[in-house]
Amino acid sequence: MSIHKAMTDAASFIDRWLAYKTEMGRIPGLSVGIVHKNQIILHQTYGYANLEERLPTRKETGYRIASFSKTFSAIAAMQLAEQGKLNLDVSVSTYLPWFTTPHDPRVTSITLRQLLSHTSGLDRDGVAGQWVTLEFPALSVIQQHIFDGAIVFDPATQWKYSNVGYTIVGQVIEAVSGEAYNEYVTKHIIEPLGLRHTAPDLNAKAEQELAVGYSRDIPGQPRERFPQISTGVMASATGFLSNVPDLLRYIQAQFPGDMTLLSEESKREMRRVQWLGENVVDDQCLGFATWKVKDWRVYGHSGGFQGFSTRFAFDPHRQIGIAVLTNAIDGPALTLVNGVLSVINTCIVDYDELANVELAVEHPERFVGTYRNIWGDNQIAHIGQSLLRYDPAADLPLEFVERLRFNADGSFTVMSGRPGGAYGEKIHFTFDEAGNAQTLISSGNTAERIS
Repeated sequence: MSIHKAMTDAASFIDRWLAYKTEMGRIPGLSVGIVHKNQIILHQTYGYANLEERLPTRKETGYRIASFSKTFSAIAAMQLAEQGKLNLDVSVSTYLPWFTTPHDPRVTSITLRQLLSHTSGLDRDGVAGQWVTLEFPALSVIQQHIFDGAIVFDPATQWKYSNVGYTIVGQVIEAVSGEAYNEYVTKHIIEPLGLRHTAPDLNAKAEQELAVGYSRDIPGQPRERFPQISTGVMASATGFLSNVPDLLRYIQAQFPGDMTLLSEESKREMRRVQWLGENVVDDQCLGFATWKVKDWRVYGHSGGFQGFSTRFAFDPHRQIGIAVLTNAIDGPALTLVNGVLSVINTCIVDYDELANVELAVEHPERFVGTYRNIWGDNQIAHIGQSLLRYDPAADLPLEFVERLRFNADGSFTVMSGRPGGAYGEKIHFTFDEAGNAQTLISSGNTAERIS
């Protein structure tokens, strides 16, 4: 069994599961992509880019990817380090003379590596209140904040996420390269990869492609739509916008053998853990976070913006990448990415068991669908010719999957699953005139197939 075959089978499962999660989770819009090596395995969209006008998401739909920006900034810094133009381990004030204050001598000891790994001790967002006011600060405001003393921990003693820190990274890139940050990342990252729908901050073209971003889903209230705003000097921390095809190409640039952006040594250095999350947060690398789904280690980042929640992940060894983009501030991007990863990993590791020919049935597509009764929903899917039943509301849908063995009398026996469920019992289907399953009967209880 090849990884590619397992992923192809997993893709149809993932597609149906994500459609269910979008509808039942009341997610306005969702775009998802999965890549394996140089091939896109799944690129699908769900829901609406604009709820009021009922405009569906399209494959070109753009999203604010927010803190994905930090990975672009880290790559830019590593490019300049490769060229010998900067050193990650000297004081930031070497490149930015204004990065100092008489109020706190600790500021001048902060290094670029500490900024890139969120271990500088700087506070998260400064004092401008941009996440509520929707107005991002000017550079002079950031400079004054540093002068006033922006440190809350001694450098290299705590992990503390800092948008202020990555704003400073952008200023270092400008000072060292001699180019404006937006110009540098466009010239040295976006254009070499051919990312036609990616920009470091809002512009007229990007605004036309963007989905509408929505507020939280509060009972009894319609979702509020947010205006599209520029991040200005904080673009290096949170300004980027993109879409799924561009992000899949960006992920591929992180795979071995692709040196469009960085050498293999620099890519490995970016993935080297700088701070252990100790099960509280993800482990932190340079720009990227890293975490495990079961025993599978992946790298990536999340993004949260007014009206958007996003996440991407990749495994450079299996050369697999996933991007999940939602246009709601409470979109469950992390949950969906980890769910997709868990399905892919299960299909790769347990493919022979899931696709066991002894459990096979002819024309398994006749059974595939969602079955509902007052207690909830079941979904039937297939891997190869074998049928699987699972709970589509689960965040890890294959964790307690039931494998169904076809019996000579036309029934199925549940061969795996929760002991408190139907494990070991028989289930039955009824059919319409065309031979497609219409009801599922388990433990005497009937569930109707829904569209």
